[in-house]
Amino acid sequence: MSITRRQALQIGGVGIIGAFGLAVPLTSVDAKSASRLAPSNMPRPFQRTLEVPTVVAPTRTTVDPDGHKRHHYRIEQKLGSANIVPGLSTPILGYNGTFPGPTIKVNQGERITLMMDNILPLFHPQWGYRLDTSTHLHGSASLPQFDGYANDLTGLGFCKDYEYPNFQPARTLWYHDHAVHNTAQSVYSGLAGQYHMHDDVERSLLPQGKFDVPLTVSDAMFAADGQLAYDDNTHSGLWGDVVLVNGAPWPVMKVQRRIYRFRILNASIARSYRFSLSTGDPVTMVATDGGLMPTAQQVSSWRHSGGERYEVLIDFSKYAAGRRVELRNLSNDNNVDYDFTGKVMAFDVTDEPVDTSGPAAKVMPTLLTPSGPMSLTPSQSVKSRHMRVKRDNDIWTIGGMTWDEVVESGYKKVLADPDLDDVEIWTIENSSGGWFHPVHIHLVDFQILSRNGRPPFAYERGPKDVVYVGEGETVRLLMKFEHHRGRYMIHCHNLPHEDHDMMAQFSVGIDTNDPDPNHPIEASKPHPINQTAPVEEPVEEPTDEPTTETPEPTASASATAEPTETATAAPAEPTATATPTATSDVLTITTARHRLNKDMDVAGTSRIDGAVPTGSASVKVYDVTPGRTETLLGTVPINSLGSWSLSAKPGPRQQVTSVRAVSSRGGTATRRMDTR
Repeated sequence: MSITRRQALQIGGVGIIGAFGLAVPLTSVDAKSASRLAPSNMPRPFQRTLEVPTVVAPTRTTVDPDGHKRHHYRIEQKLGSANIVPGLSTPILGYNGTFPGPTIKVNQGERITLMMDNILPLFHPQWGYRLDTSTHLHGSASLPQFDGYANDLTGLGFCKDYEYPNFQPARTLWYHDHAVHNTAQSVYSGLAGQYHMHDDVERSLLPQGKFDVPLTVSDAMFAADGQLAYDDNTHSGLWGDVVLVNGAPWPVMKVQRRIYRFRILNASIARSYRFSLSTGDPVTMVATDGGLMPTAQQVSSWRHSGGERYEVLIDFSKYAAGRRVELRNLSNDNNVDYDFTGKVMAFDVTDEPVDTSGPAAKVMPTLLTPSGPMSLTPSQSVKSRHMRVKRDNDIWTIGGMTWDEVVESGYKKVLADPDLDDVEIWTIENSSGGWFHPVHIHLVDFQILSRNGRPPFAYERGPKDVVYVGEGETVRLLMKFEHHRGRYMIHCHNLPHEDHDMMAQFSVGIDTNDPDPNHPIEASKPHPINQTAPVEEPVEEPTDEPTTETPEPTASASATAEPTETATAAPAEPTATATPTATSDVLTITTARHRLNKDMDVAGTSRIDGAVPTGSASVKVYDVTPGRTETLLGTVPINSLGSWSLSAKPGPRQQVTSVRAVSSRGGTATRRMDTR
């Protein structure tokens, strides 16, 4: 299907897909433009120079009691302004106010504490949702409480201290927002940055320094005033008409006549790419999401979905000085393409003296390194699981489950429950038609065994944590559930799909009904920015590394309470110092179940109408079964997100058919029990 620019503009708020009845399965759409910019403001390809994000330095370095170095970083999530559209300014959300955020570089075995401050407005300036955040380091085997669990939220004026172990092999990771139901809009607004982990093997094989170049690719559409426009086409996806690389539209990079390494991250919230060179020459694929491949692969093009990272080597020595080589996008099914989305960026080959220092300057590596995930064999699997990714009416599901079901269960419901160090085969099927789904499994790196019964593509023959599941495709994955016990998420990395509601969780080595020392919400809570989380005092280590202290936020960016669990839009953006007056507690019971002689679960939420709840509070739960005396079943605390839960095994000896909850804030609620 092809439409004119005039038709595209007439479509307006309903979106290109919705206007053509394509909120049901999508094949592909070709259009002129999606932005509302005047012609003089519309970016054009190859007018800007590629900018490489700054590398952030630690504020200090200490030594843990076991002798490991620990680097301490502080990053502020705050409003910023980007120069993307000629003649106009684009407001963004950014890590340290930039998009992409600053790059973090670390050596294997050196730990990091990342102090992530939220000094964003209370509500999104354009779209009105509450700007609570949760930072996920994508590709890290982090403990659950530091993994960016969707409901582990940090509110305005608060800081979350994330701890990253960095014991895995060298790889390209990225950090981005993962807040429940708002991930797509926050990442689209700019909350994304790369994170590079090095080790001795990778340093000896691949280009380093200025020849090791991060490329964060995304797409966007713009309103007439230069602001980002957002239309996710009834949660199917957003496809912008401007392709950005490191935040600049279709940039140009000058290169020497030697081999370069490019770490390519697709940070688009829905678009997939099929990258290729304008010359038709192959690139050399050397690393996937989880690090180095066993053997380098020559590929002329590759599919690249949201969240995936591929590292490629390009040899510019074969081109004469003055030659321009373009990185192009051949696109894939289920995308919406515009006039210039077939272009990505360009490389201009120069005649400057060639620096041949460092590895792989002139000779492509072939044999790389084995890895744990790629050494697994199907015979090691102790269990096989099968799950479908599909749309049920207006809700995206994975394995028949949604994230709302996880929340309603008190974070107990799981899609799978492997034991620690189990090896399993997971089959993911996309047979509903109309969409592709990039599925991300937290904690693990996996090996792709097959796609529709055939071997994986050459470029996929390395450790992965995101798999592209195209329309009509079924993939088989082999993985080992190692490193940590706890709850971890699995979801689609088409972020509007994730938000609505294609996300579930699995548990590793635990029963989610039991106390969990690594509970993803309760084990490590945010604290006010001007306070310090209680930790064992480390030993300071002298360092020659430069340090950059991030200024403490001003008083106007402080708050007095943690966020509530849900985000509610406000008619106007309040200032950071605005503190509404509390009125009444709205108490709800979301789960009420008693299976006689087995277990009992009662859970719910507590909300203050008009203000964020502050201070400690609790809920008393009573058995109010008709025909007998009201009996107290238990008293439980309300957590910082306003949730509470009461669990018991085997529970009361008599069948409870109705319960009443009373909060210390004055709220009450009653609900019949599910006795199945």
